[in-house]
Amino acid sequence: MAMCEIAVKFDESERALIQGHADAAGMSFSEFVKRAALEKAEDMADTEAYVEALDMDDGTRYPMEEVLCMAVEAE
Repeated sequence: MAMCEIAVKFDESERALIQGHADAAGMSFSEFVKRAALEKAEDMADTEAYVEALDMDDGTRYPMEEVLCMAVEAE
């Protein structure tokens, strides 16, 4: 996979805060920022999927015993 380079500007206090956490995690500044950005994007995608699932929820609920029976029957 091709990698691209981007520039993100931080003021000195932001840079120091991020660098301190990156150091504590044993990561480079770049890797820390990359992982944080990817985690945020994944969290947002999860939230969108959750909201979509709520919109499609018809209110049907099953007791655990019935769920277990359905799982056994599906095997």
